This record gives sequence, structure tokens and C-alpha cells, in this order.
Amino acid sequence: MLSFEEVSADTAEKAKGKRSVGGSLETDPSSSLLPFAFCLLPFAFLFLLFLPGCTLQGTQWEIRDRPMSCDEANRTAYRTIEAMRFRITAFEPAAAGRQGTIKGTRPVTGSSGQTQEMTTTIDCAPGGVSIDVHEDGVLVQQLELKRAFYQAFVNVQAMRASEAELSEQVRAGTAPESQQRRDLQVLVKPMGGQAAKLDFPFDFAAAGVLPVRIDITNLTKRTYALDVTQIRLMRPDRERVEALAPAEAAARIAKQTAVGAGSIADALSARQVQSGTLAPGAQVVGYLYFPLADYSSGRVVLTDEETGEDDGVRVEF
Repeated sequence: MLSFEEVSADTAEKAKGKRSVGGSLETDPSSSLLPFAFCLLPFAFLFLLFLPGCTLQGTQWEIRDRPMSCDEANRTAYRTIEAMRFRITAFEPAAAGRQGTIKGTRPVTGSSGQTQEMTTTIDCAPGGVSIDVHEDGVLVQQLELKRAFYQAFVNVQAMRASEAELSEQVRAGTAPESQQRRDLQVLVKPMGGQAAKLDFPFDFAAAGVLPVRIDITNLTKRTYALDVTQIRLMRPDRERVEALAPAEAAARIAKQTAVGAGSIADALSARQVQSGTLAPGAQVVGYLYFPLADYSSGRVVLTDEETGEDDGVRVEF
């Protein structure tokens, strides 16, 4: 049995972080770590203090449960990526229950051939649309791209809404005088690459077909007749090319997919621009399908119904 003095000495040694073993003193490992642990406390405090700030900075650039349709999300995200100077290399539109994906690439400024690759995902749910973007092959430093995408997305969404409102005012004749047009507004836009997937579930490029969007608004006080069979695209060598019939375009597409040519032709015909009369304020929108090639311009002919004179409009690409 230890005497009172021995117990007091042993207790004192332990209080100093030491213990007696065989008459010698040995340092207690747990106590030797205490000074090191106390040194780390300020850094741990700073980490915990900084962590909420990082989370806040990251989440403020997120697009979550935004109240918009899936179609609007696809179009706005696609236009946003184009506005950021990315070339879109792959596109699968989002739909209810199916995630959409857009991949893009752009050269890195000041580099010798380096490129920046990005992937955007779109999820549509009853509560809204969520869009996420990240740089491929990069584990950290994603914040800059997320911030740039968010800001561009918000701007594009606002511009689309403003353009739609102004177009409606122009057609109604209620736009500000400086912006009110009183002519034939003709848009001929080839939808090459991945853009056609915004309206069609087909790979036109693989089939050698180029869908071209036609959008004509009559802002004059005269009535015009439109014959879509007279619409032509012009090649750089000045050769004029007429559109394919929907059945012919469908036959080409059917070779690249399991869908029957008849069903494809029905889908193309449903979106084809139609011949007809454009009264003042009227608008006609639709597609024509051309052989895939390099075109420099398009030409649309409208006939004044009162005078019988043709008004040819050429649109440069």
C-alpha cells in the first residue's frame, strides 16, 4: 500500500503530464498533444466562420425551382451558352421526367490552343426548373463559371421577355414611335448544328437536311400573298436552291432513325410554313427543309394583292 506522500507525488507527476514507470518518468502522449490542439483552435474557428460565406457565395448563383416551362428553360439555357461564346457540341433537350444536357466548348483567351469545356444540366419538375453548370475536368474553381452563367441567364431571360413584349406592341401598333416599324419584317434563319433540337427530335445534320425557320410579319397597311414554293436559299456560288418536300426530307431522316418516314413527314408537315395571305398585322411562322449545304442568303417573294407587284426580300446570313 502506498503511503500518503507517494500518492501525492504520483498525482503531482500526472498533473504535470508525466507518470512513473519503474522509478523513471515517462511523458503522457495524450497530454503532449494538448498544446498543439490549442494552437489549431484559431484556425478551426476561422474555417467554421468562413464556411457559411463560401456556401452563401455558391448558392446565390444557383438556379433552383425557377417558375418557367421546360421548353423555355431549354431555349433560354441554349441562348445563354451561345451568348457566353461557347460552341454547342451536344444537346439533349429536357422534358418532364428526363434530364436535359448541353455541352459546349470555347477557346481560352490568351492560350495556345487550350479550350474550356462546360456541361449544363436541366431538370424540370412540378415545382419549377433547376439548372446546373460546371466546367469539365476541373474539381475546384467552379464559382466563376457558375456566376457568369447565372448572370448571362438572367439577362437573356429578361431580353427574351422584353423582345416578346416589344414584338407584340409593334404588331399592335402601340410601340414607341422610335421603335415602331411599318414594313415587312422577314426572318430567314438556318437552324444548323444542335439548334434544330429545340423544335424537332431528329438529327437533321446526319440526314443531310437543313431546317430553316421562316418568320414573316406584315407591319404595313397593305395585304400580301405568300407562296412558300418561291422561297430560295442562295449558295456562295450564287446557285439558288429550293426546299425539299416534307416527304423527301422525311425519307432522308428515316435512314438515320427507327421512326417511320410517314411519322416523320407528318411531324415536318405540321411545322412547315404555309402559303397564304398576310393582312396588315398578320404573322406567319414555320419551317422549310433544304439540302444541307453552305448558304449565304435567302430570298422571299411577297405579292401585293392590290397591285399584283412582287416584293422580293433578301436576307443575308
